[in-house]
Amino acid sequence: MTPELTVLALLLIGLAFMALEAFVVGFGLLGILGAAAFFWALSILRHLDTFMGMTVDMPLMVSLGITGAVVLAGCFYCVHLAIKTRKASGAEIMIGMRATVISWNNGHGQVRVDGEEWAANGPQSLAAGDAVTVTARDKLLLTVTKDD
Repeated sequence: MTPELTVLALLLIGLAFMALEAFVVGFGLLGILGAAAFFWALSILRHLDTFMGMTVDMPLMVSLGITGAVVLAGCFYCVHLAIKTRKASGAEIMIGMRATVISWNNGHGQVRVDGEEWAANGPQSLAAGDAVTVTARDKLLLTVTKDD
C-alpha cells in the first residue's frame, strides 16, 4: 500500500470513528481511536512531499487538524445532548408521574398511570378517585403518595 493510500485510509477511518462515537455507546473509546488514527495520518502526511496531487504544506496540515478537531467536538456535543435528554422509556420515567386511585384498601390497591393499571402501596388514607404521584417502582409494584 502506498503512503498516500495509507494516509487516506487513516484519515477516513479516523473521521468515521469520531462520527460513530456520537451514535454508538463506546464511552469515548471510538472518538479517541478515531483521533489517534487521524493524527497518525497527519504525522505520516508531514513526511510526504505531495498528497493526491497537492503539495503538503502547513496550511493543509492545519486545515486537516482543524477538520478533525471540529468533527470530534461535534461528536462530543452530540454525546452531551444524548446524556442530557430526558428518559423516554423504562422504569425511570414512571417516577413523578400522576396517577388515579382505582381501588384502595389498607395501604394497598390499584392505580391508573398513563392508561395502565398498576398495583401500588401507599398511605392508608387513600380512596378511589384520589390523585396520587408515583414516588418509586419495584418491579410491578408502585409506591405512591397523595397529591395536595
